[in-house]
Amino acid sequence: MIRYKSILYAIYFIFILNISVSFSNDYQEKFMFSNDFEEKALVLDYNDSLIGIITINPKENIFSKYSWLNLYRLKDNNISSDNWLYDRLHKEIHNIIEVERLIRGPDSPIRDTLFDSIRSSVPKIDDTIKKATLNPEWFCDSINKGFNSEGQFNQLYCMYPLGGFKLYLVLRLQKVNNVYYYISASALNNIRLRKLLEIADSFSLN
Repeated sequence: MIRYKSILYAIYFIFILNISVSFSNDYQEKFMFSNDFEEKALVLDYNDSLIGIITINPKENIFSKYSWLNLYRLKDNNISSDNWLYDRLHKEIHNIIEVERLIRGPDSPIRDTLFDSIRSSVPKIDDTIKKATLNPEWFCDSINKGFNSEGQFNQLYCMYPLGGFKLYLVLRLQKVNNVYYYISASALNNIRLRKLLEIADSFSLN
């Protein structure tokens, strides 16, 4: 009888423990945004230290693929926030190649003679890409801190000049309930970037 009760207590303890763990992770990540944007599940196609959660883009237009906000959850919570952001920047910088293809592609709008002055700045594009590949943080402000409804986050703000264009890239890292959340946002103009950062500021767990 005593052994039977011990087994029941053990089962009860395991049940309560599982409920506690479930509730500790039972959060829904949310953003607030206008009808100009759409949200999809962020599915990663490679093995990484991140779990994809949400991606937000402007609704379909010719440049919408270059404006985005991605939300991830880190698998590891034992990190140095600043070091992690700088390391992650080296992985995010590949996005600059997509913008370069847009600018230099055969269907690029700057192929028109009206943009001769922009095309003459191609060597500057090469310089930016070379420097960004080797030292992407050279184009970034120092990491600063900000706040949203879930508390404090660390932010790395970068701007890469590409001839007559600019690529904006912003990385945020925030620890909530002992879990790190990572937000990356990118745009080709500061107006769109400000809108994306407004969406990022609305991040909450419910």
